[in-house]
Amino acid sequence: MKKFLILAVFALALAGCNEARTPQTPVAEKSLAVTDMSPIEARPGTENAGSQFIDVRTAQEYAGGHAKGAQNMPIDTLEANISSLKKDQPVYVICETGRRSLAAAEMLKKDGFTRIINITGGTRAWADAELPMVEAAPAK
Repeated sequence: MKKFLILAVFALALAGCNEARTPQTPVAEKSLAVTDMSPIEARPGTENAGSQFIDVRTAQEYAGGHAKGAQNMPIDTLEANISSLKKDQPVYVICETGRRSLAAAEMLKKDGFTRIINITGGTRAWADAELPMVEAAPAK
C-alpha cells in the first residue's frame, strides 16, 4: 500500500511537470533589436565602410569633441532625419553617458530598425578608453 501511494504521488508530480511544458505555454520573446556594447566592443563596427554611427547629443556638445566617425544627429531631430538611415544596416548610437542613446535606440526600434547598438557609457567612456576622438577646435 505504501509503495502504491508513493508511486501515485510520483505519477501525479510527473504529469504536472509534463503539463507545464506543453506547446501552448507562451514563451517570452526577447527583443534582439537593441544591443548594448562597450566602446571597445563597438569600435570595429563603427569603423566599417558605410557605418551608421550617430551621436545624438546637441550640436554644441558634439562640437566640443566627439568619437571619430560619429555623425551628429541630435535626439530632438532624430525622428525628422530617420529616413536618412538604412534599416538593413546596423546603427551605432552614442551620446554623453548612454541615457540619450538608449532613448534614441528605442525610437529606432519603434521605427522598424532591427540592428541597433547602444554604446554604453557614451562619449565619456569612449574617451576614457582612449579611442579616437575629434577634439573641439581651439577658441580664436
